[in-house]
Amino acid sequence: TIASWVVEELGSVAPGQPLAEIETDKATVDFEATDDGVLARILVPAGTKDLPVGTPIAVLADDADTAKALKDMDLSFLSSGGSGGDSAVPASQPQGAPAAAGNSQGASRSGAGSHAGGDADVLISPAAAFLLNSYGVSASSVHASRALPSGKWHVVTKDDALAAVKGKELVGVGSKAKQAEPDAAATSVPAPPKSAPSAQAQSQQRASAAPAVEPLGEGDVSGSFEDVDLTTMRKVIATRLTEAKQSRPHFYASIDCEIDKILGYRKNLKQTLGAAPSINDMIVKAASLAIRDVPRINCRLEADGSVSENKSIDVAVAVATPTGLITPIVKNSDQKGVLQISADMKDLAGRARANKLKLDEFQGGSFTVSNLGMFGISDFTAVISPPQSAILAVGGGHQEFDVSGAEPRAVNLITVQVSADRRLLDDITAAQFLQCFRTYMSDPLLLTLEPAGGRSEGARDLERARTQAVQQQTCHALPAWRHRR
Repeated sequence: TIASWVVEELGSVAPGQPLAEIETDKATVDFEATDDGVLARILVPAGTKDLPVGTPIAVLADDADTAKALKDMDLSFLSSGGSGGDSAVPASQPQGAPAAAGNSQGASRSGAGSHAGGDADVLISPAAAFLLNSYGVSASSVHASRALPSGKWHVVTKDDALAAVKGKELVGVGSKAKQAEPDAAATSVPAPPKSAPSAQAQSQQRASAAPAVEPLGEGDVSGSFEDVDLTTMRKVIATRLTEAKQSRPHFYASIDCEIDKILGYRKNLKQTLGAAPSINDMIVKAASLAIRDVPRINCRLEADGSVSENKSIDVAVAVATPTGLITPIVKNSDQKGVLQISADMKDLAGRARANKLKLDEFQGGSFTVSNLGMFGISDFTAVISPPQSAILAVGGGHQEFDVSGAEPRAVNLITVQVSADRRLLDDITAAQFLQCFRTYMSDPLLLTLEPAGGRSEGARDLERARTQAVQQQTCHALPAWRHRR
């Protein structure tokens, strides 16, 4: 879809300068010029949708004089003419006959050149030939609107055929309908003798005698509505999620995580620094570290059936935009601090809502986090985003009483649920991941033990100690996880 043209006709361009904005599946990207020149002609206006790949959209000239000459020149042969790339066959070929083998690339001359103008020969596309044959219209009576670049051949396109058969009946349909009328009259059954009407007939007569309900008038707004086309993004989301749900055997596991220490940690940061990372930023960090501890989560299924482990931990985060859902990616999120993840998310989310993300910033990723807690959703089930193996759905916080100690106490909890691909992961892997995630969420100190300046030997020792501590807590708490199929 051509969203808009940045450069007007006869405008000068330089290499790397945006010519137009192209709306793709989930973002609007700039179409840049590759050479110096002048934009001579715009062939496809802004707002044109569903353009096939390879369709000419503009003409770029070397200089202003050439551009002015091209602006007044007939360039209709560059534009798509209804049937597009359909191969053409001669209009003189008998309708309904199969095309010869040599007609896929060219065709013989036709005697219907007068309909295309001058001495030009006429070709006819297979789709147009089928339509004309179905309606009994001669190809020689149809105007060929499309001219090939050489100017010698003209093509009867599907659009030309549709215009020629408009208002006509299919061959054989009208005669069959006329023949059916006398047959129906001849085989009509004589009416039975009159008798006393039954109770059912009497009720039908009373119903027919009741006043008819008047239809709604045009000015009655109670029955009005408006058709709104789906955006390209929503069409792609519907297609991919339907495919993911049908082709990937999902299973689900959920767990409650205590976040009292996380809330206290954010409060202290806000008082000290004046700003603090969000709970979602800390969830992204905790998920990244849990993936590092359970690397089986960080894998994907290839088209040939093999399993590949991703080389880096790149967590995608679902962001709502006016046109649909998009998942910008925080790359190498396990190696970044919470403050850096927060800064990256603010930048990515802002550009996502403005449709300014680059393709590599929302395509791919090794894991996805979808958080609806800020909308008051307690828990929900998410659909895996191909080709990933799992997705984490995060619900809102709620309070419960913890009676495990000497005295009951109120704690703040969030419910998270992982949706996993049964072909790649099993129950124990999902349980280990959730236990690691809960451990990191229960103690914000574990999220901040990332030394600055790279990963030194001391940093690796620190990470090994942290991993061992998490694994020990996971082994003790493993029976506590909840599993749903």
